[in-house]
Amino acid sequence: MPDFYPSLAQCALVAAAFKVLLFPAYKSTDFEVHRNWLAITNSLPVQEWYYEKTSEWTLDYPPFFAAFEWLLSQIAYYADPAMLTVNNLNYDSWQTIYFQRATVIVTELVLAFALTRYVKSVHPANQNVAHIASLSILLSPGLLIIDHIHFQYNGFLYGILVLSIVCARRQSTLLYSGISFAALLCFKHIYLYLSLAWFVYLLRAYCLSPRYQPQIGNTIKLGVSVVAIFALAFGPFAYWNQLLQLKDRLFPFSRGLTHAYWAPNIWAMYAFTDRLLIPLGPRLGLPVNYEAAQSVTRGLVGDSSFAVLPQITKEQTFGLTFFFQLLPLVKLWFRPEWDIFVGAVTLCGYASFLFGWHVHEKAVLLIIIPFSLVALRDRRYLGAFRPLAVAGHVSLFPLLFTATEFPVKTVYTIFWLILFLFAFDRVAPVPERPRVFLLDRFSFLYITVSIPLILYCSLVHQMVFGLNRYEFVPLMFISSYSALGVVGSWVLFKRKPVQYLPQPPIEDDSSEVWVIPETNEVFTTYESYLHRRDFYKQTRFICEITGHSGLNFYEALQSEMTESRELNSAFPDALKEPILRRVQFSTVSRVDHLVDEIYEEFKQDFYPGEHVATVLKDNTRLHGIIRDKMNFPRQYYTDGAVKSEAYARYLVRIVDRPNEEALLDQDHITRDRKTFSKQMLRAFIKNNTTRESWNGAPWLVKSSIAEEYKIPTEVPKHLQYGARVAEKKALKKADQDGHFGFFSSKKLPELKPATGNVSKTKLSPQELARNRAEQFMEYKRSLNGDPSFLVSTQQSAGPLPGNDDEAERKPLIPVVPLKTEPPPPPVIKYPIEDLDLKHDPARKPRPKLKLEIDRSSEFVNDDSLLQHEIKPESVSLFLETWNTLNVYCEVFQVDSFTFDDFVEAVRFSSDEIECELFVELHCAVLKKLVNAEKDNDGAIQVSLPDLPQAESDDSDSEDEEGSEPTPEPEPVVTRMTTRSSLAKAEAATLKSQLENGDAEGSEEPRVHRATELFEQYDWIDRLRKRDFRNGGWQAIMAGLLHQLSMRPKMEKVCEDILKHLTPLHIQPTQESVSAQYSTLDVNLRITALQIICLLSLETKAIRNYLEECSNQMTEHRKEKIEHQRARKAALEELRKLHVEKKAHEPEPEKEGAEKEKEKSVKEEKPSSSAVDVEMLDSVRSEDDADTDEIMDTEDEGPSLRGGTDRIFERKRRLEAERERREQLAKQPKGSKQYQRILKKIEAQEAKITALEEEIATVDNDLREADCPRTRCLGKDRFCNRYWWFERNAMPYEGLPNSSTADAKYANGRLWVQGPDDMEREGFIDPPEHIRKIYAKEHRVTPAERKKHEEGETSLADARHWGYYDEPEQLEELVRWLDARGLREIKLKKELQLQRGHIAKYMKARSDYFTPPAERAESEEPPTKRMSTRTKAFVDDHRHRCLKWKNTTALTELGHLHVDAGRPTKRVKRVTDEVKDLKAANKQGKPLSRQGSRYKF
Repeated sequence: MPDFYPSLAQCALVAAAFKVLLFPAYKSTDFEVHRNWLAITNSLPVQEWYYEKTSEWTLDYPPFFAAFEWLLSQIAYYADPAMLTVNNLNYDSWQTIYFQRATVIVTELVLAFALTRYVKSVHPANQNVAHIASLSILLSPGLLIIDHIHFQYNGFLYGILVLSIVCARRQSTLLYSGISFAALLCFKHIYLYLSLAWFVYLLRAYCLSPRYQPQIGNTIKLGVSVVAIFALAFGPFAYWNQLLQLKDRLFPFSRGLTHAYWAPNIWAMYAFTDRLLIPLGPRLGLPVNYEAAQSVTRGLVGDSSFAVLPQITKEQTFGLTFFFQLLPLVKLWFRPEWDIFVGAVTLCGYASFLFGWHVHEKAVLLIIIPFSLVALRDRRYLGAFRPLAVAGHVSLFPLLFTATEFPVKTVYTIFWLILFLFAFDRVAPVPERPRVFLLDRFSFLYITVSIPLILYCSLVHQMVFGLNRYEFVPLMFISSYSALGVVGSWVLFKRKPVQYLPQPPIEDDSSEVWVIPETNEVFTTYESYLHRRDFYKQTRFICEITGHSGLNFYEALQSEMTESRELNSAFPDALKEPILRRVQFSTVSRVDHLVDEIYEEFKQDFYPGEHVATVLKDNTRLHGIIRDKMNFPRQYYTDGAVKSEAYARYLVRIVDRPNEEALLDQDHITRDRKTFSKQMLRAFIKNNTTRESWNGAPWLVKSSIAEEYKIPTEVPKHLQYGARVAEKKALKKADQDGHFGFFSSKKLPELKPATGNVSKTKLSPQELARNRAEQFMEYKRSLNGDPSFLVSTQQSAGPLPGNDDEAERKPLIPVVPLKTEPPPPPVIKYPIEDLDLKHDPARKPRPKLKLEIDRSSEFVNDDSLLQHEIKPESVSLFLETWNTLNVYCEVFQVDSFTFDDFVEAVRFSSDEIECELFVELHCAVLKKLVNAEKDNDGAIQVSLPDLPQAESDDSDSEDEEGSEPTPEPEPVVTRMTTRSSLAKAEAATLKSQLENGDAEGSEEPRVHRATELFEQYDWIDRLRKRDFRNGGWQAIMAGLLHQLSMRPKMEKVCEDILKHLTPLHIQPTQESVSAQYSTLDVNLRITALQIICLLSLETKAIRNYLEECSNQMTEHRKEKIEHQRARKAALEELRKLHVEKKAHEPEPEKEGAEKEKEKSVKEEKPSSSAVDVEMLDSVRSEDDADTDEIMDTEDEGPSLRGGTDRIFERKRRLEAERERREQLAKQPKGSKQYQRILKKIEAQEAKITALEEEIATVDNDLREADCPRTRCLGKDRFCNRYWWFERNAMPYEGLPNSSTADAKYANGRLWVQGPDDMEREGFIDPPEHIRKIYAKEHRVTPAERKKHEEGETSLADARHWGYYDEPEQLEELVRWLDARGLREIKLKKELQLQRGHIAKYMKARSDYFTPPAERAESEEPPTKRMSTRTKAFVDDHRHRCLKWKNTTALTELGHLHVDAGRPTKRVKRVTDEVKDLKAANKQGKPLSRQGSRYKF
């Protein structure tokens, strides 16, 4: 239960302290009554308890209360033994007063405990309201006046009553409710007034099933428990033959109709009327019994008689009480719900108080206490509770008639009324429908009158008439005033909502009618129209949204419309669609319950794009926007029980801190209460949904709103009105076959839908007239009396979600079970959560992954390849960089290249040979970062951080003043410098530094010397001039990385690279940086290349390329639509030709065709008719689907239906058709018209084939133009991601005119990436309690299952990669995937769709690594070369990466990227040769990719 302030315990403590101060206050005769009972029970044996009459205050409570007094007397002995003497009458020592007052406070803790249990039993959404209601009961002025001043133990007894009501809330505690109420009856028999409500509720909800079948076990348990309680209480007295004596003591019917002071009920008003008629009787000719004039006002206990009005007997009061109690009990019988039960208890209290015999004024608490539990259900209940609270508490004032207690009772009661009635008014929800306040103005006037009435009765009357004159008049005024309020609240408790009038029958269309445009009500008479208009103009209405009352109908309607528009515009946009989807087709009848249910679901659920407030770990509150959301679904056991609740993680962009994000759960995110509250949610639902008036009708989103958010509007059949009516009729017929289901038939009612061809029975003129008369009578009845009162057919909803036991008590469909066997376990509906599938220890693990991205045998002992080990986290850098360079190779103007060549190129390092692939990639990317000098003045295309400012002139002057040390000579890098000589020089330099100890302590130590490299020649200027040769591009890389190191996130990685390129012991020059780059670690090499590739994505060239691709995709989609429409028309024409062909087909050929068809069926081959009408219809429907969903490349990838598979299928059909034609050629040719039809069919089929080829080509172009992001194939059960990088944005084999196009593949591997941190936390390493639950069910934790089912090559996280490169491994992987899981069914489907292509290029990669024998023999061994200053791009026939040549740059630029803009003659010749490689399509457009028609 959430923490509330103030809590019940805190209020109980403060209230107890206040009540201690009232110990010396006035005490009534009840104080002596309870002291006498203490003495009787302590001094006398039990047999004499109900016979003792020394005092006039004899024991008249049931035995349990007598036992309670005996228990108190055992403690009272230690306080003052004299109080326990029976003959010590009117004994009131201070010890006695303190003891008895203290026992009232202590026993009232039972009430505090019961109210605490009540708050906990309420749904969490309404616990705040329940807490306020509990405080109002605990601090009630009635309990303060009656118990702590007047003196009684009502707080203790009402605590048992509330506890019994709380136990009745759940099915599992209904038995305890009956037991506690039976015990309460044995404490005080006044609660017999409420016993019928318990009897009906327990009988219907506990002893009978929802289908009215007896629950024998429950009945026996309840009966035995109740009988045992009463036997314990009354058994000893029955044994002593004292039951008649107990009856006389407990039920003294000799007392009169009214108490000495009139209780505020019907009889008080009856007696007041009789008093008024006494002086008027003679004038009106009414007989007056003057002997009875003083009977009801003399202030004594005895028989009451009336002077003018008829006398009231005990039987009449009993009959009225039973009748008015029976009305709510009938509803409770048919709807045994907790809310209705509490209402029935309240109404039973009303009936007994208003019509009972000799009712005491203190019995008003029988109404106030249970009513307080439901008073905040909505404003309709609160409107009835207000006058009751005022009247009930004011009616108790005469109990304290001394002047000393007047300020206490008056101030405390008024303070309580102001505090809690205002609090109730703030938290009470608006009712479901607009309602009419019949007595709102009277209620306000009534409460206002209470203040002057109290002043008159307490002060003014005594000042005017003295103490001994008309002393009964103030009591009569208060009693009559209070009676009016109690009766008024009883009437208000049964108010009904306003309804619109039904449309009257109109026979003549030309007749005149009157319409109220605001409600669309139609009237046939002007009088009824005016009557309704007058009703709407009365100020009795309430605004449904704001709760403002005192408005006429039109003002309330206008207020609702205005407030609705404002609330709807202020409602969060991100929540509108999910909430409307949740409301659609919901069958929760009460809108308040629907609002509570949805509010609980969405208050901790957030959606992307929503503005929220985040609470970080250091309790910092920041504003943010939800960027992404990861849902982890609810997990179930195999029997359907909930194993763990669903939860989510959110990626939030912090608005207050730019460029920062946070990964949070729902506990650290909150919404602004002004934008999402129950009031706003209710208004939003009412504004955008509708609901019909019949019971069980679903909520429907308005059609315009549903169309905007693409919400389905077709109502399910089981929720339609016709189905519900048929079901109810069938159930009603089944109920009529037996009495409450005890003797019902074993055969269930059969529901048959009406057939469409059954004609409607035409009604006779007599039946039409009778129906018309009945409809008119219904219309007339609605106009009789006050037209606002029409009985609503809508029933209130059941309990709030979460009260499962209450839901079990709802009346269900009466179905007789056919078998006594237990029901079978629920059938699991696949697919389900992958990890919820049963773990099979014997199942074969996933195929073993390969983890090394290059073959160690190829670079070990190879001096030209760096020997560093590639770290697991660097694999993602290799893949990301390779994919970026191949996708945008046309932008960078480089040839495509394979992934294996790329990895080898990054490793390649030689003093003699430069790898053209490695150099060209760096130069091509760098050129995109900064324009050339002649291009827009060398503008920088990316954002770069600023370098730190140079040191001030002061430091220069200080350096000049100081003595300048002699610099150490730097090692001279000669022309023949080798790695060994550089190492020796580095060692010598370090040794000299250690000897001299020239480290500066005050400054931060430098780790590199990149700053000195560009003191005279900035790297940006070098890049503008395209000065890449002789170590130029390496120097540019060093300068770029140095400037990027100013960014905090990139500082470490950039400095790691610069420490190697410009170490402290080497003078930084262009040559030294080039030499250091050749020995740079492989992992740092790929990191540097990945950094500049990421920078290039910011450039305008890449953005233009993406925009052009998007435009091309749009053009391709349009082209595909045109081709599909043309194919559809051709198929339709072909279908007509086949029909015409059959009509002109000669007889022998028809027989041959039938035999051929039979033969094809036997051989299970596609027959010639496959191209016939049936096949054409199926293809036509397929075209319709394709036209509606034109190549949704962004989500689904390429459609292979229009690609290779379709071509193979078409070829197979053509071969079958060719065989059929060869056989038909042997038969008679038929007529010339038949021959013409055959030629048309051939031409049409050729046209369809050409169109399908065009569609396949466009599909491939769409796939290659889909460049914004790489598509993942899917995820397996452990959230490993599977990537096939050739899936989109590049040709399958690379560019066809690439220098390495003979490899016939691009990547040739299926890559597997481990789960990311969010998925690992949610699925693999869940919280401890979820992990224990999972281990208990599956005998293994998720992490252990992952290790077992993935085998030796399990991937820990998203930084680890593995791959498959053999078709056999791909087949094993597909078999390993389980299609019963949600994730793996999608992955398996995608792998099966792409399996042919993936396997093809895996084999192509394998063939590339194992060339034919004759090719290996023809290769010449490498020749020995001499080292020169300028390295050459030469193929050494040993390394594949050296075979790559940048023919694209030579063709389009005339030179390589590493060269300056002026090509040499040799390059021109090469360019001329390469230009012939460019091809064109049929339209003459250049083909830049595999048949693609780009316009770059």
